[in-house]
Amino acid sequence: MLTIISYFGFLLVLLILTSVLFIGLSSIELI
Repeated sequence: MLTIISYFGFLLVLLILTSVLFIGLSSIELI
């Protein structure tokens, strides 16, 4: 059970990092 929670947590962090990266790239292109 604990491994499943940690796995989903890792996926969540990865998703947040990729979204932040895409937002940063798009804002850089807008400038």
